[in-house]
Amino acid sequence: MITAMIKSTLALLWCIAFASLLIGLLKQNRGSATLQPNGEVHFAPRWWFVCSWVFITIRMGFIGSRYLRSGLNDRLQVAIGLVVCVSVVVGLLAVPGTIKATSEALEEVRWIGRNTKIRWAEIEEIDAEKRGSTVTVVGSGHRKIIFTNVYPDRPRFLLAITQHCSNDLPPNFPDEPASADEYRDIVS
Repeated sequence: MITAMIKSTLALLWCIAFASLLIGLLKQNRGSATLQPNGEVHFAPRWWFVCSWVFITIRMGFIGSRYLRSGLNDRLQVAIGLVVCVSVVVGLLAVPGTIKATSEALEEVRWIGRNTKIRWAEIEEIDAEKRGSTVTVVGSGHRKIIFTNVYPDRPRFLLAITQHCSNDLPPNFPDEPASADEYRDIVS
C-alpha cells in the first residue's frame, strides 16, 4: 500500500517536473535581472526550472541504476544502463547557472562543474538573434556563455554588453531601445 502510494507520488512529481521543464524551455522568462549593490547584474533561471531539471536527471539516474542492477548477465541492459547514467552526468553538468555581468567580466557560475569567465576585452564574437532569445558570447580560447530564454531580462543583458563592448559590437547586434532606455534610467 505504502509502496504503491510512493510510486504514484513519484510518477505525479515526474509529470509536474517534466511539464515545468518544458514550460521553462519553451516559454521566455519574463522575470527581471537582479542588480546587486556592488554594480553587478545577476541573471538567474527560475528556481522551479532548476529544481525540475535536477529532479528529472536524478530520477533518470535511478532508472539507469535499475538497468545496471537487473541486467548484469544481459549486455544490452548494461549498455542501456550505462548510456542512461552517462546522460545523467551530462544532464547534471548542463544545469543552467547564474550569469553575472560585472564591471570587468561576464561570468557564468554553474551549480556543478567549472565556471566560465570572459573578460570584456577578451570577447571575440557576439551572436545575438534579432527575433530569438539566444545570445552567444564567445571569448578567447573558444569559451562560451550562452544566454537563452531560461534566463530573465534579455534587454538588460544586451544593455550590459552594449555598455562594455560598444566599439566592438557586430553590425547585426539587436537594438532594443525602449527597454534599454528604461534600464539606463534605472542604472543612472
